[in-house]
Amino acid sequence: MLFSLAFLVFVASTLGLVKDLTDAASLTPSIPRKFLGMDAHGDPVLLPLLGAGTWQYNETVAYESVCKAFAAGYTFVDTALGYRNQRGVGKAIRDCWQGERSDLFVMTKIPGGLNSSEVHAAHEKNLLELGLDYVDHLMTHFPADWDQTKASPDMRREEWEALEEIYRTGEARTIGISHYCSQHIVDIMWIATVTPAINQVEYHVGSQDIDKVMDTCSDLGITFMSFSPLCGPCEYDPQDSLINGDLVTEIASHYGKTGSQVSLRYIVQQGIPVIPKSNSMEHIRANMEIFDFELSDEHMQRLARSTKPAAEAGDCDVALALK
Repeated sequence: MLFSLAFLVFVASTLGLVKDLTDAASLTPSIPRKFLGMDAHGDPVLLPLLGAGTWQYNETVAYESVCKAFAAGYTFVDTALGYRNQRGVGKAIRDCWQGERSDLFVMTKIPGGLNSSEVHAAHEKNLLELGLDYVDHLMTHFPADWDQTKASPDMRREEWEALEEIYRTGEARTIGISHYCSQHIVDIMWIATVTPAINQVEYHVGSQDIDKVMDTCSDLGITFMSFSPLCGPCEYDPQDSLINGDLVTEIASHYGKTGSQVSLRYIVQQGIPVIPKSNSMEHIRANMEIFDFELSDEHMQRLARSTKPAAEAGDCDVALALK
């Protein structure tokens, strides 16, 4: 999707969000897409490898960041009912998205631990808040409720069957899971007639002991997807930062890139989609500039061996304790 430079400058000045749009070509770099499967109508669904994250943003900041991402050329936005910012995301889609709806990929989530009727009600709320007739991907956010009081294989199966019903209506073109470990995937695969398209898990340089769930996803044809690719919520020493820490900065110097670009490239070079978040146009655009270089095998191995920053406990470490 290409627009004239004058049009892009007009949009930016009208919204008051972007100060410098002088290089129109740089706003629309090519972002590779990954095949997820077919929707209920038999049409292929393609996921861009890079999207705009919105976790921890309120409605106002989500609106601003998504508008900036669209101006920069992003075509994929990630949100969730639990983020409480979907109205802001929906407003950004109405105000700032200039392409066809079919060219935009919208991903959202419903809480875990829901029964069938609660699943349908939650997604109706998703669509209402977003102002959309359908989303491109809908996932259950956790293999239990957040308090972990509703956790069982039967619960996960009931929730998955309800997601399949939504898939068949066309209100979600693909469906998936998040924070699921291998045992939770097996729980739902016993009854699944639609294979989850995605499992979204915390993954970044420093993540260890995650090979099992990655292998399970690969074996079953589930796209493994990264959230927190720059380890935003992690606690770490400054030298271990994935933005400007020692390891990523040293490797970045070989490519004329930044530490954060190396951290993101490490993930997408494995074919894993990422959703970094930022409300800075400079950073939003920099995050897109990861598809014009390739890390050497040596640098990929050094990054893979890193144990810092460690992933937050709360993914498979905590989820494995669930029934």
